[in-house]
Order: sequence, then C-alpha cells, then structure tokens
Amino acid sequence: MNLEDQIAENLSKEIAREIDKEILWGMLHGIGWIRVTLPSFVDNNHAVDITYWLEENCKGRVERNGSDFLFERGEDAVIFTLRWMG
Repeated sequence: MNLEDQIAENLSKEIAREIDKEILWGMLHGIGWIRVTLPSFVDNNHAVDITYWLEENCKGRVERNGSDFLFERGEDAVIFTLRWMG
C-alpha cells in the first residue's frame, strides 16, 4: 500500500468513527440524555480541570467529544452548565 492509499484509508476510518459517534449521540439524546457544548477551552489546563471535575461531580454517565458533552442525568448537565458556562 502506498502512502496516498494509507492516508486515504486513515481519513475514511476517522470519518466513519465521527459518523458513528454522531449517530450514537443522536440516539442517546433521543432517549433523554442532555447535550451541552462549551464555546471553547481557555487552554489545555482548562480541559484537564473539566475532566477532573466531571469525574468527581457527575453521578451519571458522561460522553465527551472535544467541547461537546452528553449527560445521562439532567442534574449533572445543569450543574456542569452552571459551573463551566456561568
């Protein structure tokens, strides 16, 4: 396999993963999960702080993709929003 083929294969795998994640997130949202999108991170430390905060404070499951978050429990989504967007 040449370099161009390998790059094309890697890109198509990445696109497939993104599509799968969006489908899964759409299904979870459809059964009541809450999606919250932060405008942006201040820096990498901000993203790390959020990761630790999620682990320490959320009682339900949380899915994350960059600055998009999907919360199983509405209460977790509200507290997250107040803490990180307020």
